[in-house]
Amino acid sequence: MITIYNIISSDSRYIGCKVDPGSDDYIKIKSLPRRWWNSQHTLWLIPYSTESWYQINTLFNGNMNIISEPCKIEVSNKTSSVKSYQKALSKTITLPLSTDHQQALLLMKEQLIVNRYQYNTQKTYQSSMSEFLAYYHNKNVSEITKEEIKSFLLYKINEHQVSESTQNCLINAIKFYYEKVEKRERFVIYDLRPRKKHQLPGFLSKEEVQCLINSITNSKHKLIIQLIYSAGLRLGELTRLKLNDINYQNNTLFIRCSKGKKDRYTMLAESLKGKIHQYIHAFRPSYWLFEGQDGGKYADRSVQQIMKQAVVKSQINPDATVHMLRHSFATHLIQAGVDIRIVQEYLGHSNIKTTEIYTHITDKLKSTIKSPIEDLDL
Repeated sequence: MITIYNIISSDSRYIGCKVDPGSDDYIKIKSLPRRWWNSQHTLWLIPYSTESWYQINTLFNGNMNIISEPCKIEVSNKTSSVKSYQKALSKTITLPLSTDHQQALLLMKEQLIVNRYQYNTQKTYQSSMSEFLAYYHNKNVSEITKEEIKSFLLYKINEHQVSESTQNCLINAIKFYYEKVEKRERFVIYDLRPRKKHQLPGFLSKEEVQCLINSITNSKHKLIIQLIYSAGLRLGELTRLKLNDINYQNNTLFIRCSKGKKDRYTMLAESLKGKIHQYIHAFRPSYWLFEGQDGGKYADRSVQQIMKQAVVKSQINPDATVHMLRHSFATHLIQAGVDIRIVQEYLGHSNIKTTEIYTHITDKLKSTIKSPIEDLDL
């Protein structure tokens, strides 16, 4: 059930909403256009108005736990929060999803589960589809045409300035619904996709990685970052590691059901084996290698927070992300002369061309190397 708070802040007044991530109520909140996430208080905030109250009450059919006593909090004035709030205010109010549209979302959710999509992918697809349905709130989902899909994408690009990756997410969700739920034989919308960018991935130098790791004092947090870098792991691969995925004898980590539903093995650094043993002895995880305070899989968001704090503390590249550690792993292996096909295997790339992008990085670095003659006094 959703819990509603009457939020009073020095700058304004809000309706605060707290829901369980991934629940049906979460999907409903994401369908509201004028809402933004406040990580400081872990609440969805909606500008306080009669319209907003009507919308929420209609959306949840009055099935809400309302905390009527005003809750005084200070909403952060950080730039990102201000931008989020301004973006929320700029959105046009739409009607809540109809019963038919809610049923369409439910069918989509069930199909995503049946097809064994990752939990984060399920959330992204449902959120994207709910935005699409909210835009066409008075139209039967089966009757929406390709031209209308294009109109929706143009609206998102022009009015909300969505990124190319968000545009692709919206298309993927819509395509999944019509092909997998409505069973249309072919739903061609590739011409609505943005042109692919050919950008070199960002990476950190070895010195930056060392500085980053040394800045972390918590042994569990340090081991998390070390494992990601040492094995070239994606964020979700790290949090899904199980205790029995570690093969100490062969120095390997077994990565289950990674991107593209593929399993693979990657390296386990010899220097980390002892640290893993010490960590397990100290923290006593029962199933997952890294578990939260209440048990269960460690949250992806917590790993991102560890990285964010370490970046600030170490004063390295402020744009460094968890995924950049994976790029750094690949770049440093290729710089060390490791065969590209071995790197491809460690990263789990299906196509060698995906891995070859790291050779372009090293080629660029080679261009900065001076000839030894430059050091001679001739």
